[in-house]
Amino acid sequence: MTALTLVADTPLDAETYRLTQRLQSALEGSPQGDGSVLSSLSRQLCDHLLARYRGAERTSGERAALSPWQEKRAKEILARSLHSRLLIADVAQQCAMSRSHFSRAFKKTTGLSPQEWTLDLRVRTAKQLLAEDRLSIAQVSLECGFADQAHFSRTFSRLVGMTPKHWRQLNREQARA
Repeated sequence: MTALTLVADTPLDAETYRLTQRLQSALEGSPQGDGSVLSSLSRQLCDHLLARYRGAERTSGERAALSPWQEKRAKEILARSLHSRLLIADVAQQCAMSRSHFSRAFKKTTGLSPQEWTLDLRVRTAKQLLAEDRLSIAQVSLECGFADQAHFSRTFSRLVGMTPKHWRQLNREQARA
């Protein structure tokens, strides 16, 4: 007996889901499967997929963006992994894409590469923690997934234009004003 295995959490449109369920039932219904029923269902599924996704084709010069579910999933995975080194190939796999296609599509969608987006999120998170003023700069750097305080300070300075210490001081002054 052959069973269809759908990728977990991959959204399917209602018709694709209905056809795959009917195909799975037909496959499980008999050891050999009814050839004409299987052929008909397979053809219906292929016709539906072609009709639905043919518009998604692009010319060689175009770059496709992520679908809304792919963008949401990618950002969730990247945000959860601030403390660890996440392989882009793993995120791409969760979005049902190759690594290279995912990287291009992510940049097309967000304007940033996955690495740049993650770094930007780390710095935004660091700003929030620095503004709270309850953690030392070294603790903030570790909390945001930087290897050490020096790496954090260099990166923060490059992206924000000032050191974390100076940013915190300015933020305190603005809060008092």
